[in-house]
Amino acid sequence: MFKQKKKKSFKEVVTASLVSQRRDRQNMAEPNHKLHVAVFPWLALGHMIPYLQLSKLIATKGHTVSFISTPRNIARLPKTPSINFVSLPLPHAVDNNLPENAESTTDVPETHIAYLKKAFDGLSEPFSQFLQASKPDWIVYDILHYWVPPIAEKLGVRRALFCTFNAASIIVIDGPSSIMINGRDPRKTVEDLMDPPPWVPFETNIVYRAFEARRILEYPTAGVTGAELNDSYRTGLASAGSEVIAIRTCTELEPEWIQLLGEIQGKPVIPIGLLPAKATDDDVDDDIIEWLDRQRAKSVVYVALGTEVTVNEKEIQGLAHGLELSGLPFFWTIRKASVFLPDGFEERVKGRGVVRAEWVPQGRILSHGSVGGFVTHCGWGSVVEGLSFGVPLIMFPCNLDQPLVARMLAGMNIGREIPRNERDGSFTSVSVVETIRLVVVEEEGKIYRDNAESMQKNVFGNRRLQDQYVDSFIKFLENHRA
Repeated sequence: MFKQKKKKSFKEVVTASLVSQRRDRQNMAEPNHKLHVAVFPWLALGHMIPYLQLSKLIATKGHTVSFISTPRNIARLPKTPSINFVSLPLPHAVDNNLPENAESTTDVPETHIAYLKKAFDGLSEPFSQFLQASKPDWIVYDILHYWVPPIAEKLGVRRALFCTFNAASIIVIDGPSSIMINGRDPRKTVEDLMDPPPWVPFETNIVYRAFEARRILEYPTAGVTGAELNDSYRTGLASAGSEVIAIRTCTELEPEWIQLLGEIQGKPVIPIGLLPAKATDDDVDDDIIEWLDRQRAKSVVYVALGTEVTVNEKEIQGLAHGLELSGLPFFWTIRKASVFLPDGFEERVKGRGVVRAEWVPQGRILSHGSVGGFVTHCGWGSVVEGLSFGVPLIMFPCNLDQPLVARMLAGMNIGREIPRNERDGSFTSVSVVETIRLVVVEEEGKIYRDNAESMQKNVFGNRRLQDQYVDSFIKFLENHRA
């Protein structure tokens, strides 16, 4: 005798039907669910690296990612099987004044960046051909790519601008896109740049000092052919042509700035998190690790001022004398070390200090237990890397967004700026010694060490939190495909 089945209620029947329909829709949509996302960073390692990090994370979700750059820049990047690298040869005009094989900002002096932009603009046609042939759902592009949005829009490709800077720096430097495009920025003098811009409605100390403002006004941002291609104009058009702006930050750090950026630009602004570094990403020479292993815990000062920062001879010598007098072990990676270092410096600090004039795996060094402080130029990528490993900062900002980053982080007490004369930027080796020792070993500076450790745990090194930001951005791309 068979047992009679229990009759389902009307509610159960409806629920089962809805579940079945949802499953059918998912199964039908699955073949078309995955995206093709093209990413196109500016020709600078500080831009290419976070773009590559974002590309990897998008690819882990099963999406196709095409990473667009020039041949030499692609060769510089770590091989990544999950990414499709698209190589577009950089045009070199006879009158372009670029060194042979120059394809990134590291290959040219600061005064020749405009010529690199001119060559870069020659990629618009091959880029258009790639876009037409591959038909990606999204193009994620950088702040100087003013010609990308109209090409993408014409071909029906969705457009996301990815800024590798933090929100506060973007707002203070640039402002609303209409102002940038039309050249109506009211700030014309050093004094203007020492106050918050008129589009910031709240009080803030994230401003330039006199010597920093002077450097901003002297920075060679104009295009080769004149002001019509300066950075503000390019960035304004790139921003205005986007449908969404992604920024490398999170609401735990600067919620009011993120909100203000969306209000100023009149479009969605999505923080994608900090893209924190992983120590295992880089290989490292055995002799570096052996030297670090011999040092006491949290005693080493790591010094790196970026690959593209212009630091003059006087500044290098002042930092060198300060490191020598600090009495602490240090590891200094510097470009062209023999040119600027004081006579006999390397011999006098031999054993206690290491100076390297070639690339080193920064993440592996910062993650080592012997490192207790990071002397940094305050490039956003560098400070994110340092704080991802809980290393407190000794800040020596040089130009562009770096002073603004330093002001923001100093306000959080996770680092201390080396004091400088606000008028001319001069400093003493004594101020270098005092700042380094305060942050790394002195009892007074324990607040910086404790706060850096706390921020690592809760924000910068919180993988779960940072993954949630990236996941939200990817979900946005999925839900707003072409």
